[in-house]
Formats: sequence, structure tokens, C-alpha cells
Amino acid sequence: MSVRSRRSPISKQGFTLVELLVVIAIIGVLIALLLPAVQQAREAARRMQCSNNLKQLGVALHNYHDTFNILPPAFVDSNPEMNSPVDAVDNRNSLAWSALILPFIEQSALHDQIGNETGGFAFNWYDKNHDDNLSDPIDSAKVGLEAYSCPSDTMPLINSFRSNFGKTNYKTNAGNNAARDKKGIMWANSKLGFRDITDGTSNTMMIGEACANEESGVTNCGGDPCKFTGGLWIGARKTSTAYSWHPGVTSHDVVSFGGWSANMLINRSGANWGDDWISSSMHPGGIMSVQCDGSVRFLQENIELATYRRLRDRSDGEVLGEY
Repeated sequence: MSVRSRRSPISKQGFTLVELLVVIAIIGVLIALLLPAVQQAREAARRMQCSNNLKQLGVALHNYHDTFNILPPAFVDSNPEMNSPVDAVDNRNSLAWSALILPFIEQSALHDQIGNETGGFAFNWYDKNHDDNLSDPIDSAKVGLEAYSCPSDTMPLINSFRSNFGKTNYKTNAGNNAARDKKGIMWANSKLGFRDITDGTSNTMMIGEACANEESGVTNCGGDPCKFTGGLWIGARKTSTAYSWHPGVTSHDVVSFGGWSANMLINRSGANWGDDWISSSMHPGGIMSVQCDGSVRFLQENIELATYRRLRDRSDGEVLGEY
């Protein structure tokens, strides 16, 4: 009599619906916890690249100074006393400091191209045809440069807020007051040397950030949302309106101010026009800057107003304090 072997049935087990939902919930929580860390890591990398950009610009300005014994002006202005936009045609050549230092950031070919297009730097960069008709800017003005763009900024290399010319996120320190107080480092036709920075090069800001971003949901500029419009590396545009601060030329294309009352803070302003003039960035909590000694610093947006004002003034003789 044969004995039949009995096999126990193999039980097939799997996730129940409840278990599956628990696993999905756990994965969702882990992703939610991981995303901020990933975003912070990416921002840290972008901030480091921004710091490297500013470091290279600081070195370039020092090399320019070694070559010419002065720092470049914020922009060249052959007719600073013009009193109407019509006089802008007489301005030679409105090129910014950032265009003048191109040979020192390995952009000699672009610098030479600008020279050719402006008749040996004799004509306004807005006057490609050299006919005193400021309606046809040179081709070089439309070139985007990584060296002048902060990686955290959301706008591409062409500044759509400022006539679609090459963007810059870095503006020179022109002082405290938007009325051209000349307490900073570079302004129209300035001829400053490091010897003139009596407060010390490590205590004086040379370049700060200017982001290109429209705020939403907040009213940080005189009760209105800030519209930060960045700048232009090529130079100052002509303007259709005569302003007492600089008629015929839009100087805040290339310069910034800070520390003059609550209107001139970092990332915010007590005036709804302040967003054009102040320093700003997409970095959380402040801006990157380069000091006159070439060192790069992060300036927090809650810096004391007096300290910020002293950083912007090259020779006020006051103790800077911690920042």
C-alpha cells in the first residue's frame, strides 16, 4: 500500500491596502524632509559660484588699478551737466566699469568689439551708426555674460526688465544717497584710487548684488511689492525723462546706493522707488559683496543701518563695528 505524500499549500502573502498606504505615507514624509536639504545644498552651490564671480571681479578691478593707477568710473559721461534727454546724444560713451574691465576677465575680444562698434570708444554705445541718433545700440550690448550673472537669479543672461541688453547682477557702490553724494567707490567719471579709501579697503564695500525679480505677496518697497530689475554690464542707457540726479542717463543701470535712511536698505526700501537703487539678491537673508581689498562678504539684510552706511562710505572716519 503506497503512502501518498502530503504537501502543505504554499501561502502567498502580499501587502494589504493599509500597509501599502502606510509605506506610501512614509515615503512622502521622507521626500518632504529631504527636499529642503536638497534645495539648501543647491543654494549653497549657487552662492559659492556667486562668491567666485565677485572674487574674480575684485581681482579684475585690482588689476585694472595696477595698470592705470585708478579704478574705473561707474560709467563714462562726457556731458555730466546735460539738462535734458536731448543732450544725451552728446554723451560719450556711457560705458560702465564692467565693460571697461573686460580685458581683465578674459573677455578682450568682446572689449575690442565694443571699441570697433563705438569708433574707438568715441561714440555712445546706444549709437551704433554714429549719427547722433540714440536708437540703434551696438551688438555687443546684447551679449550675455556668465561672469556678471548670479546663479541664484531667476532671469537669464539677457535683462528683459532693462531693454533686453546683457544682464548684470553686480553693481558698483556709488555711496549712501541716490542724489549722487560720491561717498562710495565709483560714480560717473570718478577717478578714485585705493589711496583715497582712508577708512581702509577691508572696511569699504566695492560691489554689491542687484537681483532681477518681481516680488509677490509682500510689500517691501514703500508699501508696494519690490520689482528688482538687475542691471546692465554694458553701461547706462539714455532716458526719455530729465531727472535732477542725472538727466538723460539711467545711472542706476550700473550703480547702487545704501545706508541712507530706511529708503536704502538691503532687499527692501521705505520708498516705492527704492527697488531701482538698492542692493538685493535671491540669496536668503542678504547679499554677497566684494570689499575694496578683494575679499568677498555676505551682508545680512538685517545689518544695522549705521554699519551699512559706514560700509558704503570710503572716508567717514567712523568705527565700522561688527557685521
